[in-house]
Amino acid sequence: MKTFTKTYLSARAQQQALAHHRWIARATPDVRIPRIVQVRSTEIDFEHLEGRHGGPDDLVALANLLGHQHTTAHTRELHAARLDTPHTHDTITITGFADGRRERLHRLLASGTVSEPALTPEVADDWLKQAATMPAAFYKDANPRNFLIADADVAVIDFDSLTLAPFGYDLAKLVVSTAMTTGPLPEDTIRRAVDTYNHHPRRRGLPGCSWREFAAWCEFHHVLTTPYLGTNGYRFSWHTTRPSWTTDVLRHLDKESAP
Repeated sequence: MKTFTKTYLSARAQQQALAHHRWIARATPDVRIPRIVQVRSTEIDFEHLEGRHGGPDDLVALANLLGHQHTTAHTRELHAARLDTPHTHDTITITGFADGRRERLHRLLASGTVSEPALTPEVADDWLKQAATMPAAFYKDANPRNFLIADADVAVIDFDSLTLAPFGYDLAKLVVSTAMTTGPLPEDTIRRAVDTYNHHPRRRGLPGCSWREFAAWCEFHHVLTTPYLGTNGYRFSWHTTRPSWTTDVLRHLDKESAP
């Protein structure tokens, strides 16, 4: 069997990726991920999968996959989880949404390196507080390079990151990271991606992700991904590619309708 070898900086990082892979396989069994072929101290041999990475034309299809994946994980594993508390199941503990994020957001916002942020530290704290009461999904760094697409088949790859997150947070990462990679996205494409994503939680009676929440999570990712601008294929800053309605929604807190 042809394999792909991922090397980790430490045995702990390798063990963490293994635990993430196993949890995702259990929580979302009908989403394709590469099989693990062999494990060494700081390496994992994964099944090699053919395909290309995601791009702007795939945004709606990937949003559909994320919506299904997050809703399935909530139903099977995370329905009792609280976003402000680490969630332990069997041998894995998934960190809470604010754990580590608050400190990084505050540090980056104070550094002056984030161009035109639509968040202040106080506003970021308010959103973290609101998120504590939201239904739990997860974040796995849904940037376009973490998908492999072959015709109608989509596989999810890379298991380094896994935390609890509100519905829509990982979708916002997909939108922001795609725009940072390829440039401004058509607003209709973003609208259809959010609507398609929300179809899955809402058919289960869950609130999904409102437009104001989506705009806020995009700003979280703007702040947190800025240090990687110029690397990993990120050529555009979100502040130059974000649709104007995202900041308008955040300025007018009572505006909940689509742009």
